[in-house]
Amino acid sequence: MKFSVKSEYAVSAVLDMALNADKGPVHVKAIAKRQAIPMRFLEQVMASLKKSGIVDSIRGAQGGYVLSRPPGLISIAHIVEAIEGPIAPVDSSNGAFEEKGYQTNGCVIKEVWEDVKKAVAETLSKVSIDDMCRKKREREVTVMYHI
Repeated sequence: MKFSVKSEYAVSAVLDMALNADKGPVHVKAIAKRQAIPMRFLEQVMASLKKSGIVDSIRGAQGGYVLSRPPGLISIAHIVEAIEGPIAPVDSSNGAFEEKGYQTNGCVIKEVWEDVKKAVAETLSKVSIDDMCRKKREREVTVMYHI
């Protein structure tokens, strides 16, 4: 299963905002520079995140983006769904399963895809932006030895 680079950029942007939340609203330009994300692409990502209610924008000279809720309440699933739509390993909305007779065959293949969908959604839902911030900070801690 693959997620688009847009989802990866969205997670990176939200993580960046959480790590820099103590500095006030974060400018798209700053996120783009720190995360090496093309500016125009990041603007599209931020628009999707705003539309889904994950971030809020603040206008003005001191404006930028802020998280709309605490990082512990934002899961990776929220972000991916804001960008990609519902998490699903295959698109079953077009009736392909029914056309190929899966509905009458006991839906065994469809059941497998549903299990995959549940597993992926459950995994992404377990990880919050706060969890990722903690992991990132732990990895940045350096041990100092004095001789």
